[in-house]
Amino acid sequence: MPRLQWTRASCATVLALVGALSLTACSDDEDTTPDSGVKVDAGTNTDAGSDAGTDAGSDAGSVDTGIPWDGGSAGTFSCEGKTQATLNFAPGQEEALQDQVNTLAECTTIQLAAGTYTFDNAITIRQNGITLVGAGKGAKGEGTGGAQSTVLVFTNAAANSNGLDVVGNRFTVSDVAVWNAKKDAIRVESSTDVVMRRVRTEWAEADKESNGKYGLYPVKSKYVLIEDCEAYNAADAGIYVGQTEYAVVRNSVAKQNVAGIEIENTKYAYVLGNTAQDNTTGLVVFDLPGNPIMGTDIRVKNNIITGNNRNNFASVANSSSTVSQVPAGTGTFMLASRRVELTGNTWGNNNTVDVAVLSGLVIEDDPALWAAGGFNFASSDIYVHGNTFQGGSGDNVDNGKLSPQLRPLGAALAALYTYGETQGAAGVEHLVWDGVDPFGHARTQLNPINICFVDNTLPSGTGNVIADLDLVAAGAAAAKGDFAGGWALTRHYPANKAEFNCAGFSPALTIGDYIQ
Repeated sequence: MPRLQWTRASCATVLALVGALSLTACSDDEDTTPDSGVKVDAGTNTDAGSDAGTDAGSDAGSVDTGIPWDGGSAGTFSCEGKTQATLNFAPGQEEALQDQVNTLAECTTIQLAAGTYTFDNAITIRQNGITLVGAGKGAKGEGTGGAQSTVLVFTNAAANSNGLDVVGNRFTVSDVAVWNAKKDAIRVESSTDVVMRRVRTEWAEADKESNGKYGLYPVKSKYVLIEDCEAYNAADAGIYVGQTEYAVVRNSVAKQNVAGIEIENTKYAYVLGNTAQDNTTGLVVFDLPGNPIMGTDIRVKNNIITGNNRNNFASVANSSSTVSQVPAGTGTFMLASRRVELTGNTWGNNNTVDVAVLSGLVIEDDPALWAAGGFNFASSDIYVHGNTFQGGSGDNVDNGKLSPQLRPLGAALAALYTYGETQGAAGVEHLVWDGVDPFGHARTQLNPINICFVDNTLPSGTGNVIADLDLVAAGAAAAKGDFAGGWALTRHYPANKAEFNCAGFSPALTIGDYIQ
């Protein structure tokens, strides 16, 4: 039997849902025209979390739907033909290193010998063509450098400081670990041509909301490669790419974070061959309101997204509110996302749900506040094909620790499915759509946002695999204690349901097919 735990909550908690759910549909006088192309980015905006970033520049316009780039020189800046220097440092020379980074010439390599480096402030780089390379990233839990690892320790650094804090084109960091940064471990902002390779970011203690928010954090940038990296114990996202055009995240590991891998307001990203386990949520693809970049064209391929059941430890005050609201046990969720392809991935043992598709209106119900990104609150064109669903998911929503105030969507889901269990439901289906349709289609149209679920491997004996929750209406009914009425509004479909047995979207993604 499913372990859905809504029955542990009191009646008062059930009724609190009516005040906690911030879910509305668009009214008839609002612009409900689906986006038909790439918008031109305009304006400036703060970053997706609670801290503000600088303007990413004025680069704007349409770009090709591919990534003809694999971590090489893609921007306008190059070190070719320029004077290049190498600076060497060893443990104990931290002060000299800090002095040098303040006056770096362009096209300088900083070579760090093996060992432990202890800093009282961020390593701040404001120059183009900088390479920082150590002797190795070491192993998980290694807070001091060894004979073949370089560990940068920020345990006693100034409050609210980052580890590496970079603005500069053609920046590369490799073979180092960043330990106990106060804020973000490696933050690269407003930069073109960014490579992070064989880097580990980690906080010593798990499940602490006072840990830094982000491990690897390229933001407002262009042409980003994150490869063979590891991220542990971040209080928001271990590996984040945000407000960026062209990004590849591959062959990396994210564990014990709130969000393992996060792709936010990003155009043209390829997430390949990663492992996201033991996070609150394994993988997040979403747009937030007020941001000038409309995220689109995301390929998620050959990733392992299993066992993401860590209790949510994000600070409600200091993290992005979106991540702090995610219920434990969420494999992947997409919110305000379009043209997302998921193929070759493995999901399983995610207590709440394997894959969720949500409208941006569930976090901000005023469409006017989405104007900066071209009214990008709608999710559409989600192509889920050729994946493996192992089972063991959807039977213990939010680990049974339900909070209508902090995580109202999880509470609503548990409320509906606890009643659904009495009607023969065998837990939350593998793919859940909130049923919020911003385009004004009648509810008689079963799949108006074009979710395609095709040729996936499912556990033996699987019945329904797709759910349309109609969450606005069903959640409101459940909030009033009408579980039967709320459940009656939901819809549940097998994998071969014709309306979801579709061929993806057109034009198809061309992102990274050449990458082996």
